[in-house]
Amino acid sequence: MTTATKEQRDRFAEEIGAACGIKSKPILHAFATVPRESFLPPGPWVIEAIDGMYYTSQNDDVSHVLHAVGVALDINRALNNANPARIGRALEAASFLPGDTVLHVGAGTGYFSAIIAELIGPRGLLIAAEIDEQLARSARFNLAPWPNIHVVGDALTCPLPPLDVVFASAGSPVVPRRWIDALRPGGRMVLPITGSMNIGISYVIWKTDQSMWLTAQPKELVRFYPCIGTRDLPSMLAMDAAFADPRGLAVKSLRLDAHDREETCWLHGHDWCLTLATRP
Repeated sequence: MTTATKEQRDRFAEEIGAACGIKSKPILHAFATVPRESFLPPGPWVIEAIDGMYYTSQNDDVSHVLHAVGVALDINRALNNANPARIGRALEAASFLPGDTVLHVGAGTGYFSAIIAELIGPRGLLIAAEIDEQLARSARFNLAPWPNIHVVGDALTCPLPPLDVVFASAGSPVVPRRWIDALRPGGRMVLPITGSMNIGISYVIWKTDQSMWLTAQPKELVRFYPCIGTRDLPSMLAMDAAFADPRGLAVKSLRLDAHDREETCWLHGHDWCLTLATRP
């Protein structure tokens, strides 16, 4: 495998910025700095084109993966190192700050965990959760250069310190309360809410001083690999039904107070609700 030049890495970051419209200099610098190829299987690579179809690169020249494309980690599971242009806007929406404590759900082989670690700096702490044992082993090896990253297993059961950001790289039909409860006031969560076909809507949720009413903003339609442990059949069916309701793009709040389903409820869970209503 060839070694990428600084010029190639700078062009890679420029392409990501142009493809998704992000303007954050720290994010673009992180993409230009973290060597993507170190988190991928050996080339030639199976690459996901913009239309979702796959093709194989001609050889193992690193230039093939320094583009706004997905790269297969396990083609049989349609498991990719995601197209960084698709993740770029979500990274910008998370508003990472130096010194933040972050939970990254679905770390995979660690590439986007490394990007986040660059954004929060050496004073920050990143908990990179990956439930697949083989992927977690790869992540531990790949992320060794970042001492502020701690790789764990199940994000639904691992101990959590007070968090500034929860950033999910896997789709869930529910909003896990333990992640919300771990957020500090002012904390942010970026979460793709997806159903049985792995498609849905990505939301940014802010924790305010009103602990039972959190601000929620829909960002974009997405497709994500599923978050294992959240996808029981009733929850997926409920999300599928909600996704057929176009009001999901008008959601304004995450409610955590107990209430019966109301007209303004879009996706109503047993201890949470994404709603069109704003707090009283």
